[in-house]
Amino acid sequence: MLKLTYLESGLYLELLSESVEDWLALRVVFALRMGDRLVAERTTASLLLPIDLFQRSSLEKLVRQEEGVWSAQGDADHIEVSLTGTWIASDEEDSEGIFVTTLNPVLESLLFQIWQASQVRASSVSH
Repeated sequence: MLKLTYLESGLYLELLSESVEDWLALRVVFALRMGDRLVAERTTASLLLPIDLFQRSSLEKLVRQEEGVWSAQGDADHIEVSLTGTWIASDEEDSEGIFVTTLNPVLESLLFQIWQASQVRASSVSH
């Protein structure tokens, strides 16, 4: 399962071994115990990946083969990868929240590796 956390400060991607259903069940129980509101809806989410890392990997081929996943060029340097999954937030209008999805395990792993590499690249450029 891929978990994308959208915050004001940016996007954080995690690769988790549990199923979306198990994770959602725990999240609902937690919200109920805390008395928090929880909104869950089926939707899409996107992440930007460096085009050179995308093209050098087998990600492009895997994306074409996976239902509910597609890519499009975002700008000269990035590919936007869109995923179908579940959005979890405390309000319908909230721009901060968590998106979870289950894909082919090889695709999940490759997306995570490329995202990690892009973060290392970004942090080395900013220092």
